[in-house]
Amino acid sequence: MVKKDSIALHDFLHSFSRNEMVVAIDKISTLCYVPRGTVHNWQNGLARIPELHKVKIEEIFNTKIFSRLTDC
Repeated sequence: MVKKDSIALHDFLHSFSRNEMVVAIDKISTLCYVPRGTVHNWQNGLARIPELHKVKIEEIFNTKIFSRLTDC
């Protein structure tokens, strides 16, 4: 599940321009109360994205990014 979520976040963030991606990562970092390095770890599959943070990230961008078990 870590890989699937990190790919989803990576693809979402890379849909932005370079500058927009930096702003998006800053937003996630600030509003999820995590360091930027943690967001990069999530994006690169080095750490699991907690469910509450997935919900918060989707709220920030008002976009469905991650699939849920109930979506299957």
